[in-house]
Amino acid sequence: MKYSLEHAKKTYHLWGRHPLWYKIACTVTFLGQESKLRKLMVEKLELKQGDTVLDLACGTGLNFQFLENAVGSNGKIIAFDYSNEMLTAAKQRAKENNWDNIDFIQGDAAQLSLNTKIDGALSSLGISAIPQHKEALKKAVDALKNNRKISILDAQLPLGFWSIFNPLIAYVYKHWASWDYTKNIPEDLRQLISNTKTKRYNGKTIYIAYGTKSAP
Repeated sequence: MKYSLEHAKKTYHLWGRHPLWYKIACTVTFLGQESKLRKLMVEKLELKQGDTVLDLACGTGLNFQFLENAVGSNGKIIAFDYSNEMLTAAKQRAKENNWDNIDFIQGDAAQLSLNTKIDGALSSLGISAIPQHKEALKKAVDALKNNRKISILDAQLPLGFWSIFNPLIAYVYKHWASWDYTKNIPEDLRQLISNTKTKRYNGKTIYIAYGTKSAP
């Protein structure tokens, strides 16, 4: 199951124009645990005040408040997304909160190229929607300084009894989020960072995969 960049562009064009709808969709996806899980994802990075962090597939900027708390006003957030509409919504969120330490970049994550090494990288519900997700992961890891961390927050289909709803869930998220549930993102990250760990939440429908880039 693979989706094109054009498919993702059309999908997130809608969400970017209606950020409140996107927020509601995230609340449903995380079963009301959104803030807790986003905060946990950021904590896995062990960021310090003044650090520079990449928010890959940043969407409407729902991670910003947690990243701002972690890096402070002297730090920097690099907000990267393919959708201009999502970036516009993210810029508006930054403006409303007077966050002036965020650089916004539009582009294909599989072609990510930064002019500086970073102290952390994360992505929430983004890698699973990127067509060339393995390339995007590699680019993000390559951009990390040695001994710094990457953290991925994403979803998988339910197991057990609730799996009877999987066809419906897969259909809805395919059309409304370009979600490719066939990707094994924790394992793909482990191919790049051997010390990758995975923690699962919400009946194992949500996970955080994280690891530290080792020196050569």
